[in-house]
Amino acid sequence: MDENIKKEPIEEAASPETAPDTSAQKAEDNTALDSFLSREQEQKKAVKPVKKRKPILIVIIALVIVAALVVTLILVRHRTYQKSEGVTDPAEITLDVGKDGVHEASVALDENGNILQNGSGSLLTYVPADIKEINVENQDGSFTVTSTTPEGEATVYKLVGFEDYTLQEGIADEIASHVSALEFTKIISANGNLSDYGLDKPLATVNVSFNDGTSALIRVGNNAAGEDTGAYVAFGSSDAVYLVSSENVKPFLYSVNSLISLDITDKMEDSDKSEFSTLTVSGSRYDEPITLEPNTDKAIDASYIVTSPLRMYANATESYDIAGSIRGLYAEGVVCVNPSDNQLSSYGLSEPYASVKATYPDTEITLHASAPNDDGLVYIYNPDKNVVYTIQLAAVSWAKTGLDLLTPENPLIVNKAYVSAIDFSAGDTSFKVDVTSSTETVTDDDGNEQEVTTTTATYDGKELTEQNFSIFFQNLTAIKNQGSPDGGKGSTVMSVTYSYTTDRSDDTLTVYTSDATNYILELNGSVVGTASKAYIDSLIEGAQGLIKGENITSL
Repeated sequence: MDENIKKEPIEEAASPETAPDTSAQKAEDNTALDSFLSREQEQKKAVKPVKKRKPILIVIIALVIVAALVVTLILVRHRTYQKSEGVTDPAEITLDVGKDGVHEASVALDENGNILQNGSGSLLTYVPADIKEINVENQDGSFTVTSTTPEGEATVYKLVGFEDYTLQEGIADEIASHVSALEFTKIISANGNLSDYGLDKPLATVNVSFNDGTSALIRVGNNAAGEDTGAYVAFGSSDAVYLVSSENVKPFLYSVNSLISLDITDKMEDSDKSEFSTLTVSGSRYDEPITLEPNTDKAIDASYIVTSPLRMYANATESYDIAGSIRGLYAEGVVCVNPSDNQLSSYGLSEPYASVKATYPDTEITLHASAPNDDGLVYIYNPDKNVVYTIQLAAVSWAKTGLDLLTPENPLIVNKAYVSAIDFSAGDTSFKVDVTSSTETVTDDDGNEQEVTTTTATYDGKELTEQNFSIFFQNLTAIKNQGSPDGGKGSTVMSVTYSYTTDRSDDTLTVYTSDATNYILELNGSVVGTASKAYIDSLIEGAQGLIKGENITSL
């Protein structure tokens, strides 16, 4: 009950002696009670709506307003995010196919001739398998690519007029992907002056025909300037200009050379056919042809041997580099396909700076190289593929090698397991060491098998310690070639002759004094280089200690 309601005074009950007439009193009391109850109800009905409902309505209205603000903020933030991410509303255009079967696009305009709704969109929505033929004409010439997709198989592309040439993997599909689904980021003009955008003389014109009998014309103009990035494109017969990502039109600027495979020589699939039987390097940079062959003599630790213009074992690093720069050779670029004699001459290939001819079990490969330019690039011509490529000189060791580079670091590296005797002579010291070796297969704790060779050396009937003989033998084979001699040959300093358990003839390494700093090295009667005087003198001292039973030092 409301505190503002005025309470009626309550009369005290009369004593029985003084009490008035009972029936009259009851009637008066009932009238007063009804009046009081009626007044209380009227007060409650007047107060309740004012005190209870108004705050609830206010809260509800406030919540609606807040919700509306939140939704508005979300929408604004979403639109801001879209713009920041480069996402725009779709442009309003109409795609159609004319009576001639050519795809066209019309930009929707308002009553004032302005673009009704600008934004991004697609001018073509095909897939590469829908393409029948692509014709590209650009500043580097023109080419046509045909496309066929057998059921359940990958699409096959052919470069018309160059069917015998292998295409660079993925390059034709890249062109097809961009020409079948052409997307733009913005409408630049609904009816522009094409010369303003380089579209009067396009950088590239692409005609594509589809398997459904329709076709499309795409013209590529200049690159956009200012804040816009991309290239200007016109579609069909319309003068409307669209902005397209530069990456999407880049394939339309390719030349025939861009499509041809960069494989100068094919990769070798069978490892059994990887080794050449003979390899000859020639050209204007060489005084005489140089021929390499694999070393098949197991008594000598060398992979290749130079057989002309002189005979020597080849430097391991240089010979491996030459052998590895023929099969599976990959170019930096293609510069000419089916070159004429004049073109070969212009690339310095009519009289090659260097040529290599290598014979393999399954094929014979011939390559020609030009002299390197200032950037270290050379032109490479493969007559079998009839293509001229570019490649770094460093990648074709045969185009820069020479006898000096092929000279081995050690004049003779003998395999101890196949030595039967060593005759050593130096001044007053002369001796012969007999050598026997046995090889057996042993299994280690992990179950792996390996061959172990045990060598025994004897001098004058006495067995030398295994350690001393191993050091002596290592010092002999580790003689390093210091290069070509500067002076004439003098007297003999040392001579070592190796005899073998195989049918190989003896090898004799002779050391001579010289007018220059180093001693001269001669192998089997041919000068092969020079050696350090200090090293040879120390080796001789160690040999003298060997036959005396003294411990010798590794050099």
